[in-house]
Amino acid sequence: MLKLRQPKPLFLKASQQAVLLLHAYTSTIQDMKALAKFLHQHGYTCYAPSYAGHGLTIDEFLDYTTADWWQDTYNAYQLLENQGYKHIAVIGVSLGAILSLKLTEHFPIDACISMSAPQDRSVNDLFKRLEHYAEYLHQFQNSNVELDLKSLENKAAIQLQAFHEFVAATISNVSLIRAPIFLLYGELDDAHYQSSAQTIYNYVKSTEKKIKSYPNTGHLMTLGKDQTQLFSDILDFLDQHHPIQP
Repeated sequence: MLKLRQPKPLFLKASQQAVLLLHAYTSTIQDMKALAKFLHQHGYTCYAPSYAGHGLTIDEFLDYTTADWWQDTYNAYQLLENQGYKHIAVIGVSLGAILSLKLTEHFPIDACISMSAPQDRSVNDLFKRLEHYAEYLHQFQNSNVELDLKSLENKAAIQLQAFHEFVAATISNVSLIRAPIFLLYGELDDAHYQSSAQTIYNYVKSTEKKIKSYPNTGHLMTLGKDQTQLFSDILDFLDQHHPIQP
Protein backbone atom coordinates (compact mmCIF):
# COMPACT_ATOMS: atom_id res chain seq x y z
CA MET A 1 0.00 0.00 0.00
CA LEU A 2 1.21 3.48 -0.84
CA LYS A 3 2.47 5.34 2.25
CA LEU A 4 1.71 9.04 2.02
CA ARG A 5 3.35 11.90 3.85
CA GLN A 6 2.46 15.56 3.74
CA PRO A 7 5.10 17.39 1.68
CA LYS A 8 7.41 19.74 3.54
CA PRO A 9 7.25 23.46 2.75
CA LEU A 10 9.81 24.82 0.31
CA PHE A 11 11.88 27.77 1.57
CA LEU A 12 14.54 29.24 -0.72
CA LYS A 13 16.25 32.28 0.79
CA ALA A 14 17.83 35.06 -1.24
CA SER A 15 17.06 38.81 -1.07
CA GLN A 16 14.73 40.73 1.24
CA GLN A 17 12.06 40.62 -1.47
CA ALA A 18 9.92 37.59 -0.57
CA VAL A 19 7.40 35.69 -2.68
CA LEU A 20 4.73 33.43 -1.18
CA LEU A 21 3.69 30.67 -3.61
CA LEU A 22 0.36 28.88 -3.06
CA HIS A 23 -0.58 25.60 -4.73
CA ALA A 24 -3.88 24.16 -6.02
CA TYR A 25 -6.65 22.10 -4.40
CA THR A 26 -5.85 18.36 -4.06
CA SER A 27 -2.32 19.10 -5.25
CA THR A 28 1.02 19.85 -3.55
CA ILE A 29 3.91 22.29 -3.63
CA GLN A 30 5.06 20.48 -6.80
CA ASP A 31 2.75 22.94 -8.62
CA MET A 32 5.03 25.77 -7.53
CA LYS A 33 8.46 24.15 -7.20
CA ALA A 34 9.81 24.99 -10.66
CA LEU A 35 8.53 28.57 -10.46
CA ALA A 36 10.02 29.01 -6.97
CA LYS A 37 13.41 27.78 -8.17
CA PHE A 38 13.25 30.07 -11.20
CA LEU A 39 12.43 33.16 -9.13
CA HIS A 40 15.06 32.21 -6.55
CA GLN A 41 17.66 32.08 -9.31
CA HIS A 42 16.69 35.67 -10.10
CA GLY A 43 17.19 36.82 -6.53
CA TYR A 44 13.79 36.38 -4.85
CA THR A 45 13.26 34.64 -1.53
CA CYS A 46 10.53 32.04 -2.13
CA TYR A 47 8.31 30.21 0.34
CA ALA A 48 5.76 27.58 -0.70
CA PRO A 49 3.72 26.17 2.21
CA SER A 50 1.95 22.81 2.20
CA TYR A 51 -1.75 22.89 3.14
CA ALA A 52 -3.10 20.59 5.84
CA GLY A 53 -4.18 17.20 4.48
CA HIS A 54 -2.81 17.71 0.98
CA GLY A 55 -0.72 14.82 -0.28
CA LEU A 56 -2.33 12.44 2.24
CA THR A 57 -5.06 9.78 1.98
CA ILE A 58 -8.54 10.88 0.97
CA ASP A 59 -9.90 10.34 4.51
CA GLU A 60 -7.12 12.47 6.02
CA PHE A 61 -7.60 15.09 3.32
CA LEU A 62 -11.32 15.38 4.12
CA ASP A 63 -10.55 16.22 7.77
CA TYR A 64 -9.72 19.77 6.63
CA THR A 65 -11.51 22.68 4.96
CA THR A 66 -10.69 26.04 3.43
CA ALA A 67 -10.61 27.52 6.96
CA ASP A 68 -7.55 25.36 7.66
CA TRP A 69 -5.93 26.22 4.32
CA TRP A 70 -6.52 29.92 4.91
CA GLN A 71 -4.86 29.51 8.32
CA ASP A 72 -1.92 27.80 6.60
CA THR A 73 -1.67 30.76 4.22
CA TYR A 74 -1.82 33.32 7.02
CA ASN A 75 0.79 31.35 9.01
CA ALA A 76 3.08 31.35 5.96
CA TYR A 77 2.68 35.11 5.59
CA GLN A 78 3.40 35.55 9.32
CA LEU A 79 6.48 33.32 9.07
CA LEU A 80 7.93 35.61 6.41
CA GLU A 81 7.09 38.71 8.42
CA ASN A 82 8.57 37.21 11.59
CA GLN A 83 11.80 36.48 9.74
CA GLY A 84 12.07 40.15 8.81
CA TYR A 85 10.68 40.19 5.28
CA LYS A 86 8.87 43.52 4.94
CA HIS A 87 8.14 43.28 1.22
CA ILE A 88 6.03 40.27 0.23
CA ALA A 89 4.40 39.33 -3.07
CA VAL A 90 1.98 36.42 -3.47
CA ILE A 91 1.42 33.99 -6.35
CA GLY A 92 -1.28 31.32 -6.43
CA VAL A 93 -2.87 28.84 -8.81
CA SER A 94 -6.53 27.68 -8.56
CA LEU A 95 -7.29 27.40 -4.80
CA GLY A 96 -3.93 29.11 -4.30
CA ALA A 97 -5.16 31.99 -6.46
CA ILE A 98 -8.21 32.45 -4.23
CA LEU A 99 -6.02 32.35 -1.13
CA SER A 100 -3.71 34.90 -2.80
CA LEU A 101 -6.64 37.22 -3.48
CA LYS A 102 -7.91 36.95 0.09
CA LEU A 103 -4.45 37.68 1.48
CA THR A 104 -4.18 40.75 -0.75
CA GLU A 105 -7.63 41.92 0.32
CA HIS A 106 -6.59 42.07 3.97
CA PHE A 107 -2.81 42.50 4.23
CA PRO A 108 -0.11 44.74 2.70
CA ILE A 109 1.07 42.85 -0.37
CA ASP A 110 3.48 44.35 -2.92
CA ALA A 111 2.04 42.40 -5.87
CA CYS A 112 -0.53 39.63 -6.42
CA ILE A 113 -0.32 37.12 -9.28
CA SER A 114 -3.46 35.00 -9.69
CA MET A 115 -3.55 31.97 -12.01
CA SER A 116 -6.70 29.97 -12.86
CA ALA A 117 -8.78 31.64 -10.16
CA PRO A 118 -12.24 30.02 -9.89
CA GLN A 119 -15.48 31.93 -9.52
CA ASP A 120 -18.89 30.59 -8.43
CA ARG A 121 -17.79 26.96 -8.66
CA SER A 122 -20.66 24.67 -7.72
CA VAL A 123 -20.27 21.90 -5.16
CA ASN A 124 -20.76 19.44 -8.02
CA ASP A 125 -17.89 20.98 -10.01
CA LEU A 126 -15.63 20.79 -6.98
CA PHE A 127 -16.61 17.17 -6.34
CA LYS A 128 -15.44 16.22 -9.85
CA ARG A 129 -11.96 17.48 -8.99
CA LEU A 130 -12.03 15.62 -5.67
CA GLU A 131 -13.26 12.45 -7.43
CA HIS A 132 -10.27 12.60 -9.78
CA TYR A 133 -7.93 12.90 -6.78
CA ALA A 134 -9.64 10.00 -4.96
CA GLU A 135 -9.40 7.77 -8.04
CA TYR A 136 -5.71 8.64 -8.43
CA LEU A 137 -5.03 7.61 -4.82
CA HIS A 138 -7.25 4.51 -5.01
CA GLN A 139 -5.18 2.93 -7.76
CA PHE A 140 -2.16 2.82 -5.42
CA GLN A 141 -3.93 1.13 -2.53
CA ASN A 142 -3.78 -2.42 -3.92
CA SER A 143 -7.47 -2.85 -3.29
CA ASN A 144 -9.96 -4.85 -5.32
CA VAL A 145 -12.76 -2.86 -3.74
CA GLU A 146 -14.34 -0.36 -6.09
CA LEU A 147 -14.25 3.27 -5.01
CA ASP A 148 -17.62 4.19 -3.43
CA LEU A 149 -18.37 7.57 -4.98
CA LYS A 150 -21.64 8.06 -3.09
CA SER A 151 -19.89 7.53 0.23
CA LEU A 152 -17.11 9.87 -0.88
CA GLU A 153 -19.65 12.54 -1.82
CA ASN A 154 -21.30 12.30 1.61
CA LYS A 155 -17.97 12.48 3.44
CA ALA A 156 -16.87 15.46 1.33
CA ALA A 157 -20.06 17.50 1.73
CA ILE A 158 -18.77 19.75 4.51
CA GLN A 159 -15.45 20.46 2.83
CA LEU A 160 -16.97 21.16 -0.59
CA GLN A 161 -19.69 23.45 0.74
CA ALA A 162 -17.09 25.40 2.71
CA PHE A 163 -14.92 25.64 -0.41
CA HIS A 164 -17.84 26.92 -2.50
CA GLU A 165 -18.65 29.59 0.09
CA PHE A 166 -14.99 30.58 0.54
CA VAL A 167 -14.57 31.21 -3.21
CA ALA A 168 -17.79 33.23 -3.40
CA ALA A 169 -16.89 35.36 -0.37
CA THR A 170 -13.38 36.06 -1.61
CA ILE A 171 -14.49 37.03 -5.11
CA SER A 172 -17.19 39.31 -3.65
CA ASN A 173 -14.47 41.27 -1.81
CA VAL A 174 -11.93 41.80 -4.61
CA SER A 175 -12.84 45.49 -4.70
CA LEU A 176 -10.72 45.73 -1.53
CA ILE A 177 -7.61 44.98 -3.61
CA ARG A 178 -5.42 47.95 -4.48
CA ALA A 179 -2.07 46.25 -4.91
CA PRO A 180 -0.67 45.65 -8.42
CA ILE A 181 -2.30 42.50 -9.77
CA PHE A 182 -1.60 40.14 -12.69
CA LEU A 183 -4.42 37.75 -13.69
CA LEU A 184 -3.55 34.74 -15.85
CA TYR A 185 -5.53 31.89 -17.37
CA GLY A 186 -4.90 29.02 -19.80
CA GLU A 187 -6.84 28.84 -23.05
CA LEU A 188 -6.97 25.03 -22.76
CA ASP A 189 -8.76 25.34 -19.43
CA ASP A 190 -12.54 25.63 -18.99
CA ALA A 191 -13.82 28.96 -20.36
CA HIS A 192 -15.09 29.70 -16.86
CA TYR A 193 -11.57 30.73 -15.83
CA GLN A 194 -11.37 33.39 -18.52
CA SER A 195 -14.62 34.97 -17.32
CA SER A 196 -13.43 34.70 -13.72
CA ALA A 197 -10.17 36.52 -14.53
CA GLN A 198 -12.12 39.22 -16.34
CA THR A 199 -14.52 39.65 -13.41
CA ILE A 200 -11.65 40.08 -10.96
CA TYR A 201 -9.90 42.48 -13.35
CA ASN A 202 -13.05 44.59 -13.61
CA TYR A 203 -13.68 44.86 -9.87
CA VAL A 204 -10.25 45.26 -8.25
CA LYS A 205 -9.31 48.85 -7.39
CA SER A 206 -5.67 48.41 -8.42
CA THR A 207 -4.28 51.18 -10.61
CA GLU A 208 -1.73 48.68 -11.94
CA LYS A 209 -3.52 45.60 -13.27
CA LYS A 210 -2.88 43.20 -16.12
CA ILE A 211 -4.61 40.17 -17.62
CA LYS A 212 -3.12 37.60 -20.00
CA SER A 213 -3.99 34.21 -21.50
CA TYR A 214 -1.66 31.40 -22.61
CA PRO A 215 -2.70 29.35 -25.67
CA ASN A 216 -1.03 26.02 -24.85
CA THR A 217 -1.79 25.92 -21.12
CA GLY A 218 -4.51 24.24 -19.05
CA HIS A 219 -5.52 24.58 -15.42
CA LEU A 220 -2.21 23.98 -13.61
CA MET A 221 -0.52 26.81 -15.45
CA THR A 222 2.93 26.43 -13.90
CA LEU A 223 3.21 22.95 -15.48
CA GLY A 224 1.91 23.88 -18.95
CA LYS A 225 3.64 24.09 -22.32
CA ASP A 226 3.85 27.88 -22.08
CA GLN A 227 5.95 27.59 -18.93
CA THR A 228 8.95 29.53 -20.27
CA GLN A 229 6.85 32.51 -21.35
CA LEU A 230 4.72 32.31 -18.19
CA PHE A 231 7.74 32.37 -15.89
CA SER A 232 9.27 35.24 -17.84
CA ASP A 233 6.04 37.27 -17.60
CA ILE A 234 5.78 36.63 -13.86
CA LEU A 235 9.39 37.69 -13.34
CA ASP A 236 8.83 40.87 -15.37
CA PHE A 237 5.77 41.74 -13.27
CA LEU A 238 7.66 41.17 -10.02
CA ASP A 239 10.67 43.14 -11.24
CA GLN A 240 8.34 46.03 -12.00
CA HIS A 241 6.20 46.00 -8.86
CA HIS A 242 8.28 44.07 -6.32
CA PRO A 243 11.85 44.92 -7.40
CA ILE A 244 14.89 43.57 -5.60
CA GLN A 245 16.61 46.38 -3.73
CA PRO A 246 20.37 46.85 -4.29
